Amino acid sequence: MISVEHDRDRNFTIIGASGVLCERDYAHAIPELEHAMELSSGPFRMMVRLEDFRGWEIDALWRELKFDVKHRRNLGRIAVVGESGLEEWGTKLSAPFARADMRFFYTGQEAMAEACLCEDIEAKDPPNGAA
Repeated sequence: MISVEHDRDRNFTIIGASGVLCERDYAHAIPELEHAMELSSGPFRMMVRLEDFRGWEIDALWRELKFDVKHRRNLGRIAVVGESGLEEWGTKLSAPFARADMRFFYTGQEAMAEACLCEDIEAKDPPNGAA
C-alpha cells in the first residue's frame, strides 16, 4: 500500500509504503504525486517511509522506475526512512534512476530525515524542470 501526505509548512511530501506494492498502488499514488510536483515551490522533496515493506510486484517495480526516470529533473532531495540494511542498499541502487540527492535513515532517525529535507537546498538543487 502507498499513502501520500503533504507537509505544506515544510514543503515536502511524505510517502508511506508498506507490504508488497502492486500496479494498483501506483495507479492511485502517481497522479497525486504529479499534482504535488506541479504545486511545489522549488525542487520536489519527499520522505519515503518504509514500514513492513516487502518489495514490489514486477509491474509495480517497472512503474516505479518509469516514474523516477520521467520526473528525474523535478526531484530534489529524497529521505528514505526504513528498517533494514537491505532497504538502505535499495536506496543506493535507486538513486541513479531518480537523479536526486537520496539519503537513507533508519526508523529511529526520522527527525534527522526531516531536518535533511528542510535544509536550505535552493543553492544545491536546480529549480523544477531545470537541468
